Amino acid sequence: MKAGKKSIGCIGAGNMGSAIVSRLAAGGDSRILTVYDIDARKAADLARAGGIAQSESLESLVRASEILIVAVKPDTVGIVLDAVRESISPDAIVVSIAAGVSIGAMEKALGPSAKIVRVMPNTPAMVGEGMSVLSHNRNVDTASLREVEGIFSQIGRVIVLPEKLMDAVTGLSGSGPAYVFTFIQALADGGVKLGIPRDKALILAAQTVLGSAKYILESGEDPMSLRGRVTSPGGTTIEGIHVLERCGFAGIVMDAVEKAAQKSQKLGEK
Repeated sequence: MKAGKKSIGCIGAGNMGSAIVSRLAAGGDSRILTVYDIDARKAADLARAGGIAQSESLESLVRASEILIVAVKPDTVGIVLDAVRESISPDAIVVSIAAGVSIGAMEKALGPSAKIVRVMPNTPAMVGEGMSVLSHNRNVDTASLREVEGIFSQIGRVIVLPEKLMDAVTGLSGSGPAYVFTFIQALADGGVKLGIPRDKALILAAQTVLGSAKYILESGEDPMSLRGRVTSPGGTTIEGIHVLERCGFAGIVMDAVEKAAQKSQKLGEK
């Protein structure tokens, strides 16, 4: 590997692949950023943003990349890895963001000496507020892992966990934005039912969720402690919480996370 920051190639110019490389480019990242997509128009549109080169072929992208981000659909990962196996440098780091595709499956395709990092990002990465969880195989050294962490820290927060927890991560933060969107919609609908115009109700709901999440992260306090501060004896909030608790709100959310994790596990077994 050359000294300094490594060149990055991204296979796939879909939503997540585009979010990663465009954030790197917008942040003034000095590394060479290259993208390839089977749909050349997608790659060209991304390259027009500046700071990103479009590769004319998958092979040329792979040969030029020291960090290779595989941002394709899970059922396409095997095909892509088979196609690039002979072109990948022995020192290259392969980073997959495909849900359900295990490190073991990628090692089987690329060989036992491949350096592999599996990542589960989520859609708030589109606005730089994503949550990415990384797992890696034994071939990835600390310096390489830190470099991959640095990439994903530019689209939000990053933590490293054992791969055995990745299905649970998928159920929680991978699928979690959909649960939150559903909750925000319900909050807004409640406001509309009580006479608040929908556009204003949506702002009220979304900002309330955003602010509450930021409060938890910045204070480091337990959510139940913070809830207690809002819940005055005999007040309005406890009336609403009573309804949520009576309907099993917390249990329903836990069930949703568990079901999504189970589905992720089944996808990985295929």
